Amino acid sequence: MSDTPNAILEIITIIFDFLSENKLSLLFLVLLIICRGAISNFISRLTSFSFRSGDSTIGMSAVAPINGSGEEIVKLLNADEKPANQVEEAEKEGESKEGGWLSEIDAAFKNGDLDAAETAFKSYALDEKDEVKLERNKAIYLFFKFDKGKDNAAIAELEELARTAKTEESKLNSLTWLSLCLSDSMQYNKEIQVWEKAVVELKSEILITKAKVNLARAMNKDSNPVQAREVLINRLLEVEGGGQKSDIYEALSEIEESLGNKTISIYCKDKSLEFDPNNREALFSSAYAASNEYIDDISISNYLRLIRIDGENSTALNNLGVRAQEAGLKIKAIDHYKKAASYENTLAMANQGYLLLDAGFTEEAEEIAKKALALDDTHKNVYALITSINEKKEEQSEKWEKLSEKSLSRQKIIRSYTEKYYLGSPKELEGEWFVNGVTQTKLLISNHKLEASWEEPASALGENKYSVNLIGFVSGSSFAGQYTKKLIADSPNTLLGLAGNTSNTCIGVVSDNGNKLTLIASKLNDDFSLFLSRNNT
Repeated sequence: MSDTPNAILEIITIIFDFLSENKLSLLFLVLLIICRGAISNFISRLTSFSFRSGDSTIGMSAVAPINGSGEEIVKLLNADEKPANQVEEAEKEGESKEGGWLSEIDAAFKNGDLDAAETAFKSYALDEKDEVKLERNKAIYLFFKFDKGKDNAAIAELEELARTAKTEESKLNSLTWLSLCLSDSMQYNKEIQVWEKAVVELKSEILITKAKVNLARAMNKDSNPVQAREVLINRLLEVEGGGQKSDIYEALSEIEESLGNKTISIYCKDKSLEFDPNNREALFSSAYAASNEYIDDISISNYLRLIRIDGENSTALNNLGVRAQEAGLKIKAIDHYKKAASYENTLAMANQGYLLLDAGFTEEAEEIAKKALALDDTHKNVYALITSINEKKEEQSEKWEKLSEKSLSRQKIIRSYTEKYYLGSPKELEGEWFVNGVTQTKLLISNHKLEASWEEPASALGENKYSVNLIGFVSGSSFAGQYTKKLIADSPNTLLGLAGNTSNTCIGVVSDNGNKLTLIASKLNDDFSLFLSRNNT
């Protein structure tokens, strides 16, 4: 015990010796911390810095710029930011709502102490006066017991909790946690049976829809996406409530992705938002998924919708900047990056910095021009610079506005297409039509394959003609395929050459009670559109 005070004295002596020998270095560090805001601009221009005092040295090195062109750097950095980890967010929200008991049982299970976890839950249960809420939280506890506590008895307890539930909502909640246990243990067939039974037992139409959605997801996990798809489509034909349709289309998105139908999967994800337009997480998820598949109209539309209701969403602002940049609208991209950067989004800051470099420092050029105007004998080129900057800004603002309007307009058609994809009838497409209300043609459908052809004049004089073919596949009363237009070789005047030949991938949907067929290009940047009507005009 007598050695302890001596050891403490030695430590104190060493500390004072160090402080005395290095007081200049430490004083410099204190000043550096206090004045960091004032000198940050200076430090940002350094590539290396060091300070020596005796045998001690402190220093820093800045990362050197990446070698290569500005374009390569932009391609490296200007990426969409991914959605947040929803599991972590949900756990944090649950922990906040339920107080400390959830944290206590989580910590107990992590330590392998099942008794402590049970004690923590029982303590909470004694104070909980709301029996339905208690049932809900008991289901969560039992899931933790199975998942983290590795106690298989939790499955039977969840089954009993669902059987004796006081309300249908409580029953569905217990079955949902039971379903997660079965899914985690890959008991997909039993999970399917749970939801098939629930569909029969539940009375509420809304809860039946939720059960069928969960049934379809279980079937999909059991490698039966086709049957899962049929369950959802059949339910879609029965329901009227928007919330139910939103859930079904969201699930259809997952099923279609499993089937490899990525485009219709994105369309379904967006269609679900028609019935749940203020779902911020779903808007972001839809926009992000659409951007990954280069479906820019859906991506832009849903990012625009999201920032209308969540203007401080820096991630959405950044990703909208990426969409603008990929459309070639660099100034509008910078605008969005700057807004995102104002909320300390570091990815947006990187995107903004490299794009400014690649674009020629637009904002910096403005500042230089303003300073030049304040001086005597301003050179005429300064005025030309200001004019060029303003013209470029106005030009890109107009283009961005048109692109935004076009995206929103196409989104309406795509949503109609998605609905008709499942709920329409091929018969609505068959028969006689007039192209643009003028040229007559006939749409023929066999084994879901559609074919049509017609001829149309290539010029106002009508001497040259095009041969037009429309070929593709039908689902419901929607169409997806190829529109091809070629100049007929034996036309009297061949001066047009092949310049008028076109080929466009497109989608189509019937509207106006079956009297109109609208065709639009599959991709936003393709300007193709066409309409067919039952009557000539």
